[in-house]
Amino acid sequence: MMQRLRILHLEDDPMDAELVLATLSAAGLEVDVHLVSQREEFVLALSRGGIDLILADFALPSFDGMSALLIVRGQYPDLPFVFVSGKLGEEAAIESLKSGATDYVLKNRLSRLVPAVQRALTEAKERAKQRKMEKELERAYTEIQKRAEDYRNLFNSIRDVIVVTDHKGKILHVNQPALQETFGYLPEEVVEQNIGILFTDDDRAIGLELFESKGGAQGRLIELDFRRKNGESYDGELYALKRLDRNGVPTGNIGIFRDISERKKTEEALRESELRHYQFQLELKYAAEIQARLLPRSYPQIPCFDIAARCIPAKQVGGDFFDWQVVSPTVVNLTLGDVMGKGMAAAMLMATVRASLHAVTMYNAPAQAVRLAEQALGLDLENSESFVTLFHGQLNAVRRSLTFVDCGHGFVFVRRADGTVEDLSPRGLPLGVPGDKLYQEGVVDFGKDDALILFSDGLIDARPELSLNNQRIAQQIAELPSAEAMVERLVALTAQTDPQPDDITILVVRCTA
Repeated sequence: MMQRLRILHLEDDPMDAELVLATLSAAGLEVDVHLVSQREEFVLALSRGGIDLILADFALPSFDGMSALLIVRGQYPDLPFVFVSGKLGEEAAIESLKSGATDYVLKNRLSRLVPAVQRALTEAKERAKQRKMEKELERAYTEIQKRAEDYRNLFNSIRDVIVVTDHKGKILHVNQPALQETFGYLPEEVVEQNIGILFTDDDRAIGLELFESKGGAQGRLIELDFRRKNGESYDGELYALKRLDRNGVPTGNIGIFRDISERKKTEEALRESELRHYQFQLELKYAAEIQARLLPRSYPQIPCFDIAARCIPAKQVGGDFFDWQVVSPTVVNLTLGDVMGKGMAAAMLMATVRASLHAVTMYNAPAQAVRLAEQALGLDLENSESFVTLFHGQLNAVRRSLTFVDCGHGFVFVRRADGTVEDLSPRGLPLGVPGDKLYQEGVVDFGKDDALILFSDGLIDARPELSLNNQRIAQQIAELPSAEAMVERLVALTAQTDPQPDDITILVVRCTA
């Protein structure tokens, strides 16, 4: 079904407009005509779009056809425009055609109207088709230009040197600035030259064998020594392959030259680094073994009490430690320390702290022992800009009590036999933190099945999603029959953590009678 023809008709005489419509309809044309007589109406109708053809009287009382033509051509260069006028002089007719009118028809010769309209529509279609073709050609040309430019940019942007030769090894093309950056040559200095100028004397024969071959290089990757323009040689990598035409026939060779001198240095440095790393790991392994041996190897045997502990470094070595000293068959000193940080630095400081404490705890009460240790360690802690949280206590089996000093540690509580949790106080500053230190002792008494739980902050850090606190930890060890079982249960809480965020140390003292 033919689409209805949409016409904008500029005419101030309704009778003439009816006559034009009748003429078009009589010829079998299905038309929708929008009749206007004023400039404003014309411009508004034009702006709405959807117009196939414009018919216009040449002269109207308030608006003329030539002005309408100029408006149309300014916005729609290809829209068919036919003058239908009562009279139109020869000069006016010529001027209208020069200004872009498609045709003109006199009102007293409307027999020409339908052929003029049909010709105008045909020409408009042809012009639209031609313009479309021109735009497609323009787009195609632009795309070709863009692809050529992209290829040139890509070719010249590659940091490896790409050399194109004929079968005799004569250089035809080379990319810049890679050539100048790598070899020091400008393209005009190597084009038409034999590719042998890029190789050292020792490797020139191998290079020429790849490029002076009519069959073309076979996609070979080889390391050779290349020579720069200034005579300097360097380690290089060459990938040589055939240059093929569109039919796959070899027409020469392509060489991709890469400077690998820095890579060689890096590989050598990496080998040295790996060797140093291996040596360090070996030393670290020995350090871990020594640190493990520094911790007590057996649990103290003391009447009415069950004692167990575990220390799990976050790395091979760590800054946490636990320790005990048997003062007498019924008295034992217990210590848990946490040096700030982890790894080798913390481990070294941990050994110093442990040794200092060991030297003073045997014959001194807890507060005095910690005070003496802090005096001995003060300068080391200041120089290392570190500190140590520490819990140190003396357990007396006869009195079933623990006298303790808490130096900023805080991760300790007593789980009573009935399940209640009791926090310990007082608490002081960590070792190494400036302040007016006055270490105060606290005392906690034990009943049967009461347990002292002492741990480092690594236990909390390992499972933050569990929101571990003293109450929750106490629930985890309820009804367990021994101190060792309690330690193992708490250690098991951290088994899912990988990597372990911090050192984990746990010490449990359980009253058995």
